[in-house]
Amino acid sequence: MRIRAFKLAAPACLLAFGLFLFQPLAGRAETPRPIKLAVFDMELDDFSAGGPLAGESPAETERLQRMNRLVRELLTRSGLFEIIDASGSSHPMAKDHWLRKCNGCEADAARELGADMSFMGFFRKISVMEQNLEFRIRDAKTGALVNVSQTDLRNETDESWSRALKFLIRYSLVEPELANRKNER
Repeated sequence: MRIRAFKLAAPACLLAFGLFLFQPLAGRAETPRPIKLAVFDMELDDFSAGGPLAGESPAETERLQRMNRLVRELLTRSGLFEIIDASGSSHPMAKDHWLRKCNGCEADAARELGADMSFMGFFRKISVMEQNLEFRIRDAKTGALVNVSQTDLRNETDESWSRALKFLIRYSLVEPELANRKNER
């Protein structure tokens, strides 16, 4: 009698165990697709004494180019975004590096590039020692601001600029987005 009960119970136990093992897989939500993000070149807004008259120096231009590469690398590495390089945009404000002054026109340029959202950032230089980094993300369809983040930084060096970029992207963009996606599951 006991043997017969075991023979009947064994397949039921195996079935229950199998369902238990695969239950997490069945309950998982599909991973959201990466957001198509048009990433425009970083800009410099120079308020320092004599800065507007002198214009952007070759060293500042090179530093901005390095920061452009870093932004794209960090956003790509996050896995949350499909990066659309907007550096070749035909939009006049993007070509002239004046997106920070156009009141959201980067959303139109991003939409033309087939992106879901736009990313534009700029360093505001008050002096060699005092600077600010800000980035803005807009919905390309509506132009609505989705994220505005900023931080202060000291010194005009690659290290201070890259540290500020890494900080803002991690703590104001990537980690909050990962938390949102986790909560949606």
